[in-house]
Amino acid sequence: MTNQAAAPASKNTLTGMRRLIDFDLDEPPTLSRATYEALSPADRAAHDEARLRWFGSGFLFGTKATNHLLRSVRGYLLMRDPDVVGSQRITVLTGPANVGKSTTLLQLAKEVESHAGRRYPSFRADGRAPVVLIEMSPGATPKGVAASILDFFAVPYRTHDTHQKMIRHAAELMIHHQSSLLVVDEFQMVQLEGRRGDDAINTIKSIINATGVVTVLAGIDLDQRLGSRAAEQLMARGETQRHSPFDYATDGDRQHWANLVAAFGVQMRLIDGPPDLAPYADALHAITAGRIGALRRILGTALMIMLEEKRTPSTPEVLTLEHLQAGAGPLLTAPATPKRRAAAKESNAA
Repeated sequence: MTNQAAAPASKNTLTGMRRLIDFDLDEPPTLSRATYEALSPADRAAHDEARLRWFGSGFLFGTKATNHLLRSVRGYLLMRDPDVVGSQRITVLTGPANVGKSTTLLQLAKEVESHAGRRYPSFRADGRAPVVLIEMSPGATPKGVAASILDFFAVPYRTHDTHQKMIRHAAELMIHHQSSLLVVDEFQMVQLEGRRGDDAINTIKSIINATGVVTVLAGIDLDQRLGSRAAEQLMARGETQRHSPFDYATDGDRQHWANLVAAFGVQMRLIDGPPDLAPYADALHAITAGRIGALRRILGTALMIMLEEKRTPSTPEVLTLEHLQAGAGPLLTAPATPKRRAAAKESNAA
């Protein structure tokens, strides 16, 4: 009986990936208060919804880590020789959850497809797929890596097909579609210890050797889990890049974080101007542990609550502590005022 890995998620197919990387939200305009209040109720509601969608997924901030990965992989692609075994480089992208790894991978896929479009305008119509981007699911087996590539191309297979047969089929598909980059996200979902771990690494190695693709393996703390001899041999072909939360140790680190928080405030497109989030920067870093994904989620929830609580079009758009606490919880406290700081010093002295 044939199946397709039990109906894979659409984003794990070529069509789904392209739908994601091709989708661009229109940036909502920053309206004056007079213009906003003159809108019809329906148009005001549409504008508020557009601002929420934009804040949720319409913009990206290019960090040093993201730019380094994009440059590195772009260089590997330009220098690769698909006919020379061992010249195909590998990047291991690791780090904790919620620091933007998957978002970076989508940026990478978009950049590679855009480059292909500039060189070969009809590459999609011709059946080319320069990027294969798959995401492993919990409990994935080494065989599942090859199966995910078949799913990506929407090619059915038999569940009792041998591992080696599926590897060959996956490689043939990538060669047929002239793929040059393989991206495996959530690779930590594959069992990486013991013999199965070696099988997973050898699956990747076999596909690379057969196709000549550049490869990115991404996941949580992979640098701590890829310690076998097979993994070391594979990783020797490239580099490990770690995406970490934003530091907060130095004045420069703290200023960098404050600038990021302020930039998020600008993207809220508030009618009365960007919110003053500087007093909350310390607390937001403590609560999010410097993770950009968590920061977007907290501020997005605060924005939603503020917009929902507006009684009339003339209600000022001001982000308050209560709105921020709705997203971050009670751990986010009011910033210290001069009087409160003095009282705290007296209390500590006592």
